[in-house]
Amino acid sequence: MDMHLPLDLGPGPEVSQSCTLANMAQAGLIIETEGRTRLGDEFRIAASRLQAVISTSIAAEERCGNLVLVTSTRPAEGKSFAALNIAASLARTGSRPVLLIDADAKVRCLSELLSLSGRAGLLNITSDRTLQLDRLTIGTPVHNLFVLPLGAVTDALPNNGQSLPAAVERLSAHFSAWTLVIDTGPLLATSDPSVLAPVASQILMVVEAARTQRSELEAALEMIKACPKVMLLLNKQTGQNRSAFGAYSYTGGYYAKPNLPPPARS
Repeated sequence: MDMHLPLDLGPGPEVSQSCTLANMAQAGLIIETEGRTRLGDEFRIAASRLQAVISTSIAAEERCGNLVLVTSTRPAEGKSFAALNIAASLARTGSRPVLLIDADAKVRCLSELLSLSGRAGLLNITSDRTLQLDRLTIGTPVHNLFVLPLGAVTDALPNNGQSLPAAVERLSAHFSAWTLVIDTGPLLATSDPSVLAPVASQILMVVEAARTQRSELEAALEMIKACPKVMLLLNKQTGQNRSAFGAYSYTGGYYAKPNLPPPARS
C-alpha cells in the first residue's frame, strides 16, 4: 500500500514510512485480505462509538479532547492489540489523521513489535522539550495512521525535560487537528495511566471476558476517576455473547454488559 499524507492540515509532518505492513501484522493489526472479517467489523463498531465521544469532547473544547488513553486492569488483556486496531479503524473511517503513541514500556511493547525500538519517541520528548514533534512521527501503510514510538532516555539528552502529562498535553495541542490514541500500561501494574487520567478527556479500558475480576475492575476504575469519560471494551469474549461486542460507557454509576456485573456502589 502507498502512504497518503493528510490534506488541508497546513505544513505536514516530516514522516518516514519505516513501519511496514508486515511489522503491523506482527503487532496484531487485523489484515482483511479476503474481504471484511467479523473481528474487523467489531473494531469498526467500537471505533465508531469512540469517535462519537471524541467528537463531542472536541466540540466542547475539553482539555485534550482529541486524545483517548487506552489501558487495562492488568497485563495480557489485549490492550495493545485493541489500541492498534482501534487506531487503524479510526484512521480508515474518520476524517482526521490518527497518531498512535506507545507509552507502555513493557517487554514486546508496540514499538518493539513494529520494529521501531531504536527510534526516538515519547520518552525523548519528556527529556527534551526542544525536540521537533513532527520529525518523530512515523508513517504507516494505513492511510492517515501514524506512530510515535516509546523512545528512550539517554545520558546524551539535555536536562530540560517535562513531565509525562505535560508532554502529552503538548502533543495534543501540537496535533490538534489529529486524533491521538495512547497505549499506556495496565493500571494495576504501573502508575502511568492514573498519572495521565486527569489530562485525558476519555479513557478506553480493555477488559478480558471471564478473567478480569470485579474487584480488580473496581480498583482500576477508582484509579482513573479523574477522567470524565471512561469506556470499557470487552475483549476475548466467546460463546453466545459474541454478538454483544463493542465499547460501552462507565460514568461512575452503573454499567451493563454480559459476564461483567456492575461494580459495588458506596
